[in-house]
Amino acid sequence: MTIQANPRPGHTRIAPPALRHALEAVAAGAFGIGRDDVHATLQDDAGKLGVDLLVRLPPPPLLVPGARGQQSVFERASTARLKISSLGQRITGLQCGRINIRLGAGGRAARENRVDPGRNRKP
Repeated sequence: MTIQANPRPGHTRIAPPALRHALEAVAAGAFGIGRDDVHATLQDDAGKLGVDLLVRLPPPPLLVPGARGQQSVFERASTARLKISSLGQRITGLQCGRINIRLGAGGRAARENRVDPGRNRKP
């Protein structure tokens, strides 16, 4: 069986809003926050995908003493930048260039999906 590289003429495009939403979702996952707390602006960075992010992080809990070994916001941003670059390329097929991250306050931590094994079970 032979598979042709391009059986039908044409091309595939990803609309800019879809690309932006995909990278916002990737960034939100990298920071562990909701996608509504991330805003991305995209531009050309010498042939690569340049990304400017505004990330609203939740404030740290006030009643919980600081945990030892917890990363600073700068370390979190550096780790997130690597995740965004890697996963962003896998999802979009575009190589990321410069990823600028601006951190703000006011976001909420992402809520984990809950699955209740006792619900929706038929007898």
